[in-house]
Amino acid sequence: MTDDERPRTSPPQFLREVRQELRKVNWPSREQIVSYTVVVLVITTVLTTLVWGVDEGIRRIVLETLG
Repeated sequence: MTDDERPRTSPPQFLREVRQELRKVNWPSREQIVSYTVVVLVITTVLTTLVWGVDEGIRRIVLETLG
């Protein structure tokens, strides 16, 4: 049976199935979410600083070279 031949699922049935699937998800704990958020913020800060530093270094080299 191809996708075109299958009968469509009604919106209420679709929502029931979505709820069933969401119940199966292993959701992270509050502590895990806080931990992951801190890691993302630290890595973002470090990478932003690194890119800014490289950009600033290249800018200074270009200004020194071209006057």
